[in-house]
Amino acid sequence: MVKNMIIFAVTAVLFPMLLLAQEPAENGGAAYLLGPDDVIRVTVEQHPELSGEFVVAPDGTVTIPNVGTVEVEGRSRAQLRTFLAGRIDRYVNSPRVNVAIVKYASQVIYVVGEVSRPGKYPTEGKIVTLRDAVLLAGLPTRFAADDRVYVISPSRKRPNQTVINLHRILYKGELKRNVELGPGDIVYVPQNFYGWLNDFFNIFLAPFDAAKTAAVTVP
Repeated sequence: MVKNMIIFAVTAVLFPMLLLAQEPAENGGAAYLLGPDDVIRVTVEQHPELSGEFVVAPDGTVTIPNVGTVEVEGRSRAQLRTFLAGRIDRYVNSPRVNVAIVKYASQVIYVVGEVSRPGKYPTEGKIVTLRDAVLLAGLPTRFAADDRVYVISPSRKRPNQTVINLHRILYKGELKRNVELGPGDIVYVPQNFYGWLNDFFNIFLAPFDAAKTAAVTVP
């Protein structure tokens, strides 16, 4: 019961952000698709007035001087380059356009729970496995129940949840369950009994520690 409540709470906190994330690509070789908060550099040869770095806005657009607002969300770098060349062709004859991704920020995975560095990590358009994600997060802590780690994939209807023995992947080399993660996926490493016990005693003893500190500071 408690376990299900914790998983529900983790999903409830992150789910609004996950709805903004793109669905995972159908295959690991798919090109990175741009989204909000990504930073791109547009270079038009011999036309610096049309070049520059741009942050993709929350609505998935960038505004380029003398070109206007351009929809970039959901486009790959190559698709955007072709699209921009068509737009800029109105002002420049046969423009030579290049698009580079300066910062990957829209496609992320979340690693939460009993890991050294919980947080969100950009995929940078690469294949990221469960093992990769946990290594990025600094490995499980000593209070981690790493034999039952949850991988939660976002969905508008019902998130898909898979339980995986991470301990066997990390320390026994059993890579059969080392699943690939998609953008927006959550890796939740729950707490083991000793972690729960440690938290319980910390909470239980906190008032006594506070009283002891207050007694020492009284002149």
